[in-house]
Amino acid sequence: MEIAELKQQTSALFSVRLVPKADDIQMHFQAGQCVNILTLRDQKTCFSIASEPEEKNFIELLIKTQAETPAHEISRMKVGDPLKISQPFGKGFPIERFKNHDLLLVGIGSGLSPLRSLLKSLLRKDHQFKQITFIYGARSRDEVPFTNDFDLWFKKIKAHIALTQPASAGPNIFQGRVTDFIPSLKLNAETICCICGNKEMEEQVRILLETKGVSRENILLNY
Repeated sequence: MEIAELKQQTSALFSVRLVPKADDIQMHFQAGQCVNILTLRDQKTCFSIASEPEEKNFIELLIKTQAETPAHEISRMKVGDPLKISQPFGKGFPIERFKNHDLLLVGIGSGLSPLRSLLKSLLRKDHQFKQITFIYGARSRDEVPFTNDFDLWFKKIKAHIALTQPASAGPNIFQGRVTDFIPSLKLNAETICCICGNKEMEEQVRILLETKGVSRENILLNY
């Protein structure tokens, strides 16, 4: 693959678009799956795919910048630079199961990647699903990536941003953590919930969802 675009999304997150070096290669994956990237120093790191599986000509990743890591090396590369990646792998999200269900997506930080892939795919065929609710958590509005996507999601679904340090309120802005917002939701055993964040957040959300009556088999991670 080669880098087609590098974009700083927030102070800590950047996105990268990768395209195949050969015109006849297409990407095939399921929303929620990952790829391994092998950097020029032969360091291998796993990243979730942030673009929708219906798009075959490129993949996008959302990466957290960290010093002395492969992520930092990638952030310093340029358009046209080559990158080796693995075939997509991982459990992903079973979208076929989602038909005729209410859906809840909950994520924080770079955990937006697999949920963005899933949500973009869902919105291509949103007539197949009932209500779609998405909650994304960050410290401040400046730390929310892909702002153009959120502008669209606010119009298409019940999307909310939970901010622990909000600079200003708004109709889709909630002050607090994603776990503070969940108790206000109307959920049931048949609601399918997809979670992506750190392990502590995922466990806290799982417990809250089960308290709200969501069946454990309907609480899904992408790995």
